[in-house]
Order: sequence, then structure tokens, then C-alpha cells
Amino acid sequence: MVVIKLDEIDSKFPVEKIGVDMGQSLSKIAYLESNKLNLLYFPTRTYLESFREIIEPIIKDFSQISYTGGKSFKQFKYYSNSIQTNLINEFEANVKGVEAFYLLEKKRDLSNSLIVSIGTGTSMVSKKDTFEHLGGSALGGGFFMGLLKIVFNMDDFQEALIIAKKGTRYNVDLKVSDVYAPEDKRINILFREFTAASLGKIDHGFSLADLNKGDFINSLICMIGENIGMLANLMADKNEISNIVFCGGFLKENRIAKKILSLICNANKKKAIFLKHPEFCAAMGALLL
Repeated sequence: MVVIKLDEIDSKFPVEKIGVDMGQSLSKIAYLESNKLNLLYFPTRTYLESFREIIEPIIKDFSQISYTGGKSFKQFKYYSNSIQTNLINEFEANVKGVEAFYLLEKKRDLSNSLIVSIGTGTSMVSKKDTFEHLGGSALGGGFFMGLLKIVFNMDDFQEALIIAKKGTRYNVDLKVSDVYAPEDKRINILFREFTAASLGKIDHGFSLADLNKGDFINSLICMIGENIGMLANLMADKNEISNIVFCGGFLKENRIAKKILSLICNANKKKAIFLKHPEFCAAMGALLL
């Protein structure tokens, strides 16, 4: 559990309500206890049927539950018979949660931004005077863990991140500089550092026996980050937005992805913003709406 001590009881934080975000992979809960904001998460697929065992010891002290997320409807219907329940649009909840965490961390309001939530999949929402869902990508934590299950029979996200930190993506990825000769002046120095092809060095001459797990996982994270980062910057350009807030469970302790997203934003003259607790934004929003 994450516990955030608030300087004082803020009227924006309801003391009678719990916010619940039930996504495809993770479920998150946010609630206020005294002057402390409590945040906890658990795997949705593991605990979907025993969700009541987790939440009922908590809700006995509360009178409302606000739900968001694609997997929340079943629990919303169940508890609507015994307690006041609300079902919140997940894009609206995510925007509200991002705004709240930003205010807590930065002590100022969030200006116009593109909010990119990288969970099982990825959504992109513009936040100006109102919010608008712009689209997204099928790439995200679902693709990442699905491929790791197929290739390495791996189920643990945090274990994958630890292994990835020991790897080097360019043992398996092709950079532009691997394609063009050093003396070829058609390509400038910056562009030479770009990725020409993810896993591009795994060709007919590559022995799978030599494949390093860390290199592969590092490459996979970077491939997801690069594609989402480029799409986000194009969305930001189209909507005349200079700030991009990245959140979602895929970014939890994921320094590799954050670095790639930051580099892409810097190259496109955008400001990348990361929050301390990116996985809890929608749960926080559900609490506040």
C-alpha cells in the first residue's frame, strides 16, 4: 500500500467515498483515512472473484463507492444494492486523477496537456477546458507481458524490469548508424542514433542460443515506448499541446520506458511529465468525481 500524508484535509478529498479502478490487468483503490491518502492495487485476473474479500473490510467505514475501468461493471452492479455506487467514465476519471496528483506534487494546477495512459493498452486524452478522447494504441503492458509469456513463460512484470536493466537493446536492435556507413554524409549525427529496426539484428545469421533475455526485454520496452512516444507527439502537435503527461501501470518503476519517452519528447520540443504514482490516476479520479 502507498500512503500519502496530506498537509491538511483538503475539501476536494471526500472522506465518505472510495475510488476503485478495475482495469484488465490491475485493480486500484484510493480512499482517505484521517489526513492520509491510501492507495493499493492488486492483479484483476487473480482477485476478480474475491474482490469483495479485499474491499469489504475497507468499505464498512464509507458510504459510497465510485467505480471506473472496463472490469468494474460487475462489482458496481453487486454493490449498488447495498451502498451508494457510481460508475465513472474512465477517461474523465484519469484526467481528474492526473490533475489531482499533479497539484499534490507540484503545488500548482496542470495546464493544457495530452494525457497518455499506458496500461494494458494505451489511451490518449487532451485536457484543455474540457477533455477529449483522441485515440490510443494496442501497444502497452498487455502486449509486453503477452509476448514475454510466449517467449520466456514469464508472468512477473517487476521481474521483467529487473532483467531488462541488465540488458542492452542495441545488441539486438538496429540503429540508423548500423545501416549507413560512418562517412555517408546524407545522415546527420542525431538521426544516426535513432532506431532503424527493433530486433533488427536478429536475422538469419543470429543464433537464438546467444539471445540474452535482458537485451530482448530491454528492446521490447523501448519499442513500445518509441511507438507510443511518437504517436503521442503527433497527437500533441495536431492539438497544439506542448505538455505530455504519461501515466498508467506500465510506467510503474519502469525507468527504461520513461527515459525513451523523455528523449522522444525532447527531440520534438515537448515537455514530458511523469507522476510519482502513475498507476493510481484513474482510482484517484473516481474518488474525486
